Amino acid sequence: CVSCHAAQPTQAGFATAPAGVMLHTPQLVQQNARKIYEQSVQLKAMPIANLTNMTDAERAQVGAWFEAGAKTGKN
Repeated sequence: CVSCHAAQPTQAGFATAPAGVMLHTPQLVQQNARKIYEQSVQLKAMPIANLTNMTDAERAQVGAWFEAGAKTGKN
């Protein structure tokens, strides 16, 4: 996620984080947990065009993480 969703994206073609959503710190991940869940698990819209080949098993892990309270290790 961070290759696109960072203050300075490293993914080619991205000068800024899509939709202004940045995920480069644990705090930002937690603040955006619902968006992460919605976009990657419910809608399967992220990663865009499944650029990173996210699997259904990985999506299930994100879903379980969200449903368990979206803990980042910093909370």
